[in-house]
Amino acid sequence: MILTSRKSFFMFAAILMTSALGAGVVPAREFNAGEVPSPKVFDARAYGATGDGVTLDTGAINKAIHAAAEAGGGRVVFSPGVYVTGTFELLSNVTLDLEAGAVIQGSKNLADYGSTAEYGFGHTYGEDNSGEGTKAGMIIARNAQNIAIVGRGAIDGIGDEFFDFTKPHYAVDFDVQSTRQGKEIMKGVLDLGDGPVDLKPGGRPGTMIIFYKCQNILVRDVTFRNAPNWTFHMEKCQRAVVSGLHILNNLLLPNNDGIDCMSCKDIHFSDCDIRAGDDDFAIVGSEDINVSNCSLVSRSSGIRLDDTRYSVFSNLSIHANRGIAIYERGSGVTANVTFSGIVIETQLLTGHWWGKAEPIYIAALGPAENAKAGEVRDVSFSNIIGEAEGGIVLYGDPKIVIRDISFNNVKLKIRAPRKKASELAGGNFDIRGLAANGLFKHDIPGMYCKYVDGIRVRDVKLEWGDNLPDYFSSAIECEDFRNLDINGFEGKQSPASKPAATITLRDGHGISIRNSRADQGAGAFLSCVRVTGEGLFVDNDLKEAKRAMEGETGGFALFGNRLPNAKEKVPLAQK
Repeated sequence: MILTSRKSFFMFAAILMTSALGAGVVPAREFNAGEVPSPKVFDARAYGATGDGVTLDTGAINKAIHAAAEAGGGRVVFSPGVYVTGTFELLSNVTLDLEAGAVIQGSKNLADYGSTAEYGFGHTYGEDNSGEGTKAGMIIARNAQNIAIVGRGAIDGIGDEFFDFTKPHYAVDFDVQSTRQGKEIMKGVLDLGDGPVDLKPGGRPGTMIIFYKCQNILVRDVTFRNAPNWTFHMEKCQRAVVSGLHILNNLLLPNNDGIDCMSCKDIHFSDCDIRAGDDDFAIVGSEDINVSNCSLVSRSSGIRLDDTRYSVFSNLSIHANRGIAIYERGSGVTANVTFSGIVIETQLLTGHWWGKAEPIYIAALGPAENAKAGEVRDVSFSNIIGEAEGGIVLYGDPKIVIRDISFNNVKLKIRAPRKKASELAGGNFDIRGLAANGLFKHDIPGMYCKYVDGIRVRDVKLEWGDNLPDYFSSAIECEDFRNLDINGFEGKQSPASKPAATITLRDGHGISIRNSRADQGAGAFLSCVRVTGEGLFVDNDLKEAKRAMEGETGGFALFGNRLPNAKEKVPLAQK
């Protein structure tokens, strides 16, 4: 056949496309000269979806996805409407394209969701995960490549439907007698004001969206909202870009993590905003994870890591119960990770949430008997500003010493919690998930370190707010440590504390303090008990402190210090 014009050529191409793709594809049209044919488009309504908010559209959505996959791939388009569904599977080379005004909404009927067993998933750590419980969620992709969810529409898990907002969700996972409040702490655990609330009888669906062993993933511009369980879970996936994603969950619901990323590699998140009752990001067993330009709100951790390496977190704002958290539960390795350009606000909560308003938290638990010990090392926190109702905590283990952690250009203000939260929950350390009795009474320093080696504090400023409870204590407290280097610290002990030094050290070896300054109202600037390996105490401005040192401090080399008053006799130099 001879083509006499470009218009004839495009008409011929459109005919060939229609013939090749078969029934169900949006009909080919005549293209104008110079116009490029669109990718293969499969309208969900053309396969029977109603989008009326009542009819169950699971079968129709599955038909559209299978048609696209059988045609070699394409876009399954959802025009404006509400498409009610149970569990369906996303296949290779298929994009779900949600137009503005389109909502894929979970069914209220649990029978419309599959079981984790039929998809080959478990629901506990150590297995292939699918969230809490034995039900599947809305969207599952397994061993798929080149998959995407894009558009200005939403995926809605209707999580509120499965919870009773008159009952608290809780467990007694600690010894109440070990806490500051004793048995009165249960009033805080059972308080409904901050959640979490309990499930209704019958349970809930599983993780809203699961990608398992998938590659080349794109999620862009969509909204995931009101998840009843984990929201978006990637496991054993590689090469993903998630950009412009909005996750808007009810903060009162437990376990509705924003994004879980387990055993993944080369995953990139940017320009997202996430609100979740549980962790916004939970990253476990993964490498080469990048998170940037995101705003995070959580009743748990903004970012939680476990066994994660070679990863970067930058340009973030975090409003959470616990800002940045790193856990080591046995034999994993978290190393070579940086956090920079981050603003953090933490709030002390009532209810059964793990965490006590720590802006930065690192905790490790020794391995099981005869098992290899894990590691937490080479982690950097820089250019961070925060307001918190708790302190920074680095809590290691004799078998897993936290090593080589640096704080550079960090400014933290500790403010008073709400009176109710302070009375019912404050003044405790919380290492639940790592120890059998993980919630216990402890005064709260601005920074606390235990079983650490190689902590570097550079240009760190600590301020205290007004009307603080008396369980706040030193600015920095370290015990069972080695090789602590403080350079350019500014601060004092809590003004509400019982007598405490600005920097309190016990049972350690290796300490130097340089170029630091005591704020007005400081008591003793440095207190040492059973500390050896003293290094430099040099060029410190202590004129606002009552005393420069107390305790066992005779081994320092001192010079260039501005002392609290002329009567205090501290040698200018000491060998």
